[in-house]
Amino acid sequence: MFDKAYCLIIYNWGLCKEYNLCRFSFCYVLVKVKNNENEQRFESYKQNKHCKWRASCEVSSMKVTFLGVGEAFDNDYTHTCILVEAAGRRMLVDCGATAPPSVWHQSKRPDYLDGIFISHFHADHVFGLPALMKRMEEDGRTRPFYLFGPVGAQRNVERLMEVAYPGMVAHLPFTLRFRELQRSHRWDDWNLRVVNTRHSVQNLGLRLEAGSPTKVFCYSGDGMFTPTASKLYTNADLLVHDAYTMDGTVTNPKGETINIGTKTHCSIQQLERLDDMARPKKMALIHLNRNLRKEKADILKKYKQRRWIIPEPRDVIQL
Repeated sequence: MFDKAYCLIIYNWGLCKEYNLCRFSFCYVLVKVKNNENEQRFESYKQNKHCKWRASCEVSSMKVTFLGVGEAFDNDYTHTCILVEAAGRRMLVDCGATAPPSVWHQSKRPDYLDGIFISHFHADHVFGLPALMKRMEEDGRTRPFYLFGPVGAQRNVERLMEVAYPGMVAHLPFTLRFRELQRSHRWDDWNLRVVNTRHSVQNLGLRLEAGSPTKVFCYSGDGMFTPTASKLYTNADLLVHDAYTMDGTVTNPKGETINIGTKTHCSIQQLERLDDMARPKKMALIHLNRNLRKEKADILKKYKQRRWIIPEPRDVIQL
């Protein structure tokens, strides 16, 4: 069918597994067409909805993998860590202290990730970085690694790495490229926009637009949303949000109710209001208090009319 066309076909099993494609799929087909007739024939073949090549090779424009969804002191769930893939890039969103093994199970390649977004500087969101960077060094990474975060990110990250592994920053064989975000930043085909939300330390809410057609991923970090954050999250394809409590209170092991308020974390009751204002197509609730998570089934049943999920580790959403 493709006479007078030159095709380069790469179907290495390792690549297929890495990119989550069928083992016998063509991972990449480069066609050099010699005349208009062959070009039209090839385009017709691609557009055929019954074509096996089309079915196996098309991928969605954004993929989100939940590597960690737990709160700071959860004994069963890994700290917050989300992998976003789109437009040829892979970026982690936060990497708490217990998260690195989940990243390494995803891929052992030292250049697997292009960068990370850090919402704020609490241990359960950023203390996994030193181990992540050290393993990249040991495994031979050479290309630059991007770090996006609040103002002061470079100072805080370098100090953290120096405490974890003295001398590490000066001897990394790859460059760390810091981007301290205040409003928006263009990263190749990715557009990142941030706003401050309410937390005990500076925390950035994120809106990420990428892919073709464009998909929108939003992330709250920790904390209570603000009117500005609500506007940032509007019409997101997926909004991942902190949902630490049901109503601003938690119960301790003694059975006592402790009021933690809503100035540092968001409650599920407040997310009802945010959902009505921002109208995301889907909302994922993470960072639930370790006791509240036990009520997952009841929560989803209560809010079954809403487009809410409570993801488990390794869950994947294709946007």
